[in-house]
Amino acid sequence: FNRLIAEGYLCPLISRKTAVELDVTEVEKQGGEFVQKQLQDAVDRSPITSAALKEAVAAGADRKHWLIFAAGLEHAAHISEMLNLMGVTCAVVSGDLPMAERERLLLDFRLGKYRAVVNNNVLTTGFDFPGIDFIVMLRPTSSPGLWVQMLGRGTRILPGKANCLVLDFAGNTRRLGPINDPIIPRKKGAGGGGGTAPVRIC
Repeated sequence: FNRLIAEGYLCPLISRKTAVELDVTEVEKQGGEFVQKQLQDAVDRSPITSAALKEAVAAGADRKHWLIFAAGLEHAAHISEMLNLMGVTCAVVSGDLPMAERERLLLDFRLGKYRAVVNNNVLTTGFDFPGIDFIVMLRPTSSPGLWVQMLGRGTRILPGKANCLVLDFAGNTRRLGPINDPIIPRKKGAGGGGGTAPVRIC
């Protein structure tokens, strides 16, 4: 990963420590991942979402294309509503939308009609828009694979794009490590426990 960045094939991600971090201490796991309904109930809290988005608006003032990951459909809708009220045009892309409607919203996002798009489990893989220069992470996960896939949306190169800013309100970096050195799950029976994420908070 580092070599691909150094050779200009991938765009570097930069991060900034957030004042807000979502609390998932009471959320149970199933199959190694947070239980979806419990996760959304834990993080879809208006005061927390509002505080996180105010941070994002300040940090992303010079960023053109924001990709936001939410913890559920209701969470995504609340994020979009708040951002629009804050003056950031935002659309919700969900799996419930007809494909034609989803494609229209994503085209409008690419063209700049919407500055931000928020999703849950839709734009994690296969979505390739090099213009993304700001990722707002409001979706906690325990899956290193999903974490890397989500971050990967910001690594596409584009002339004039120096980097992609990541605000990790979900605590995924501390939990799973950075994209260039994530925690690799051990095979069953390998022993040793989960270890700690190879990251230092600056």
